Order: sequence, then structure tokens, then C-alpha cells
Amino acid sequence: MSLKWKEKIKSPAKLAAIIESEKVKGKKVAQCHGVFDLLHRSHLHQFEQVKSKADILVVTLTADQFVLKGPGRPVFNQNIRAEMMAALEMVDFVTIVESVSAIDMIKLLKPDYYVKGQSYQDASKDITGKIGPEIEAINAIGGEIMFTHEIPIRSTPLLNNYIDPYPEDVLLYLDSFKKKHPFFSFVNNIDRFQDLRVLLIGETIIDQYDYVEAMDISSKGGIMATRHLSSECFAGGILACANHMATFCSTVDVVSAIGSRNSHEDFVRRSLSENVKPWFLSREGLDTLVKRRQVETNYFTKQSETYYGDEDCLQEKEEEKLLVYLNSVINQYDLVFVVDYGHGLLTPRVVDFISNRSHGPKIAVNVQVNSANRGFHLITRYPFADFLSLTQFETRIAFSDKKSSPQDLAKKLLEKLGASTVAITLGRKGSTVSDKSDCCSTPGFSKRVVDTVGAGDAFFSLAALSYISGFDIELIGFIGNLAGALSTTYIGNKSSVTKSMLLNFAQTLLS
Repeated sequence: MSLKWKEKIKSPAKLAAIIESEKVKGKKVAQCHGVFDLLHRSHLHQFEQVKSKADILVVTLTADQFVLKGPGRPVFNQNIRAEMMAALEMVDFVTIVESVSAIDMIKLLKPDYYVKGQSYQDASKDITGKIGPEIEAINAIGGEIMFTHEIPIRSTPLLNNYIDPYPEDVLLYLDSFKKKHPFFSFVNNIDRFQDLRVLLIGETIIDQYDYVEAMDISSKGGIMATRHLSSECFAGGILACANHMATFCSTVDVVSAIGSRNSHEDFVRRSLSENVKPWFLSREGLDTLVKRRQVETNYFTKQSETYYGDEDCLQEKEEEKLLVYLNSVINQYDLVFVVDYGHGLLTPRVVDFISNRSHGPKIAVNVQVNSANRGFHLITRYPFADFLSLTQFETRIAFSDKKSSPQDLAKKLLEKLGASTVAITLGRKGSTVSDKSDCCSTPGFSKRVVDTVGAGDAFFSLAALSYISGFDIELIGFIGNLAGALSTTYIGNKSSVTKSMLLNFAQTLLS
């Protein structure tokens, strides 16, 4: 088929019309789908096999925003990837798919063959969980799945080491880590989260992002004037943590509070994953807390943050109602996961109740320092928690210590609070996780940071699951850092870290 290579790139709708007319002529059509971030000989070998059976080869590419291989991927954007595919003589058409899977395009194009490499032949080893539904989709339209047997070359190691490498210290760390924790064992470890029963306790926060563009200095007051463009809201606070855990655990229950005024309850409930079960205490006469951030869109810079809502501590009758409920359910769980944002839910009586070891489940705690509580909201409120997760800054404030190393700060926490394991996050530098006998530092895996809001919650959510599953401190730090890095790739709590995202990212790093 003689086409100039750029003319091979079609929209899905135009391509569907072309393929339909070609099939009427009796032409056999094959669809290959993937990211194709780095073209190599294995791809050519696959295409050669396809062209031996099909007249027309269509390559469908996953759009950039749906590539779930971790921060920094894809290395090459969708337009470059499409042009590289179209330049190949064996490829007849290329289109970009706005979806995480090929199912919609299979239904639209109705190819005779849907093509995947030999690594997908055993569906039980497919960490993405997509090959099964894709086979069902091709069978449903009367097509056939075709597994090719190509030269075993993988793009990921080449990209990791040569095209878009991490710094040398990160590569050395990964080389050592994967010898002790190969990917297949990593997958088995993550699968252990499935049966965990987790109770999350903490404040409900709604994060609102107001996007603006700068205009000029106002003539009245000398301040920068901006024009409002749009707004969007996300479920933050303890709700974000619950959503991070939702695809990993079968039981994810939340205890939180919302206001009786401006409760936003419908939005909150819609924002939770299907298997998250919430119990909300209604706070009489108060609003649900909203944090509004004004974001200048040209460089995605936050200009201000405004809190809407009261932060009064629970009234006595509210406190009693919460304690009665907690007492009735707390022994049902393997892990009680507490994030104390300092907005009034976790009173001294509630903290004392949670800290009582006689309740049975392990306790994981994070006490967050923010602009509303800096200097007087400390982790030292929680004696006898089993697992602690804090930022370096939060740890320094707890001990009024500006100079000690993170490892020494962790020792202080272990000794003072009786915890068995402590994680301290270090931003771009990663994290350090300590127990009473050892300490392990893990580098950061972020590359292109969009927003850091929520990264600590994501780290804590997955690190806590790792702790309760009995993982060693190196694996706790690695899994926590994966989640933290993934959460920096999107705005605020717009998305959540899922099992598929985590496994894809781990496979990228451990290949």
C-alpha cells in the first residue's frame, strides 16, 4: 500500500472507515497495540510474523496520559512514537488510543487478528490484567488472538540505562535491590495485601484547585491580578489514603467527619472507590474543610492557599459517638491506619483509645504539620504506635532538632514512642526506614514532578500495608517510594495509586 508515511497516521474514526472498506475487499487486518516507546529488532520481528498472515497491519498506540509505566514514561511523546511506527514499511496505519487498553479499538476496528507478544501467552503472568478482557473483545467480534514469538528484547532496560537513565546512585541501588527482590517475588508480595482488613481514621478534606492566568499589577493595591479560568475538586485527607489502598485490599473502611453545613457529602461519597466503606460523623454547625489553592497555569505555580471551614475539636457528644463506634468495630481489622491532620477529629480521648494496645490490631500513624498547626501538632501525641511515617521536617519539629541525620531522628522516635518501625520521607531524596536493629535508605524515583500534594499520603498508605504484611525495611521503603513517585505525576489527588500502576512501575525499575 503506497502511502507517504505521515499519511498513515489517522484518527480512530477515520481509520475505522478505511479498515471497514478494506475488509469488504477481502483484506485481512491485524492490530498490534502497545506503547512502543523505543523501537527495536524485536518489534520488527513481530511485525514480520504478522505480515505473513495479514494484508494490513495497524499499530494502535497508547496515548501519553494512559501510559502506566511510572514517572518519566513514555520517554518519547505520542506524536514521536506514532511517526516512528508510520515510517516503517511493514506498518500500514497508525492511530493513538485514548485508553489504558486496546478494547475500545478492537471493537471499533474489528480486526481479523489481535496481536500480542509471547510474554502475554500465559494470562496469569500479565500484571496489567488487560490481556484477558482484550482476548474476550477479539473473540466477541469474531476475530482471533495471535501470539508472536519474537527475539527477546525489552525496551525498558534500554530506556532505563541509556535513553533516559536515573542517576548513577539510583541505578546502583536498583541493581542491588532486584537481586534480593526479583520482580516475580515482588508481585507475590503485593498480592498479599489483598486479604488485609484496614480501618482508616482521619479528617475529610476537599482539595479545590482554582486555575488562573496572570494579568498585570493591580492599580488598586499593587498586587498581581489574575483571571479565573476553571476549578476542580478532589477528595483529599483520609479519603485520598483510602482510595490509594482500594485496589490492593479487599476491606478498606473509613472513619471520618463531615460538617452538617456545606457537607459536600454527595461529592465525597462519589469520589470514593467502590470497595471503600465510609462512616461519617456529622459535625453540628460546622462546614466540611475545603482547602483552595490558586494555581497560575503557565508554569503551574501555586500562588496561595485558603482554608474554608472550622477546626474546632469534637464536642463531648460527638466524641462519645465516635468512641462508641470505634469500640464496636476496631477489633475486626488487621491494621488501624491514622492520619492526624490536626483539624479537630482526633481529640486526646480518641488518641488514647487508639493507642491502647489491648484493642489488638497494629497501629500505623502519621501526624501532619501544616500551615494551621505548625509548631504545636506533634507525633509525640501517639505513644505506642507500631509504625510511624513522617516527613523529615515533621520529625525535626517533634524534637526541636535541626541538625541530626534522618537515621538518628528515627532512632529517637523508636526510643521515645516505642514504635517497632519508623519511616522518614526526604522529598526528592527518597526515604529512610528504620527498625530497632537496622536502617535502610531508598533513593527517590520521581523524574518529572507535576505536583507534590498528596505524595506523603501515598507513601504512607503503601508503606503501612507493607509493614503490616511483615516486609523487611528495604522493601517497605521501596514500595512507599514507588507510590510517592507515582502520586507526583498528576495534580493533587486527582488520581490514586492503583495496583496496576504500582506493578507496572516496579516492572519498569526491576527489568
